[in-house]
Amino acid sequence: MATQQSAFKQLYNEVLKVGGDFSKLAENIPKKQIKCYVKEAFPHFLVTDNFFYLPCYFSKKSVEEFGSKYSNMKITDLKSQVILISDWSLEMVKTNSATNFTSYGGIEVKLIVKSFKPMVGGKVMLSRWPVNIYRDDEIKTLIQNYTHKCVSAAIKTGVKGENMPDTTKKVNVSSGVVNFASGTSFNSW
Repeated sequence: MATQQSAFKQLYNEVLKVGGDFSKLAENIPKKQIKCYVKEAFPHFLVTDNFFYLPCYFSKKSVEEFGSKYSNMKITDLKSQVILISDWSLEMVKTNSATNFTSYGGIEVKLIVKSFKPMVGGKVMLSRWPVNIYRDDEIKTLIQNYTHKCVSAAIKTGVKGENMPDTTKKVNVSSGVVNFASGTSFNSW
């Protein structure tokens, strides 16, 4: 019997392994429709693949399209329903992980929904309690590895402001913070 695996974890693994270079991701994973369960619709729209949950961010076009096709429903009515995401993209962004629970180490990979529809049918019951994908040890390790590669590359190339603090002297705590350098460009939200 084949063991089920998390589709979200596989996708995030690939994104982090290619360092957020989504052109390389397209080579490794074909862009397919995503069928997922809506765990929460407000205040965050969280979807799950029965293993992990992550937030969806809707484009203005997708919200308008949904409103025109399903005028009798609101997006928040989709809680505990199944949706089919037919057009999507991923974006890696810097964020404050102290205030954003759907991130780790100052990084969030955002699932941007460009087109979706609700799946008409009966209620679906999850067979397990899904957990935040950013609390998975493997995902956290991949993020730490990505961050380490970026900082190491910045130090090697001599990017100003990336030098490690002098630990031989007594200094205040803020002087021990190293600026984060990225090997890819981030979108700012």
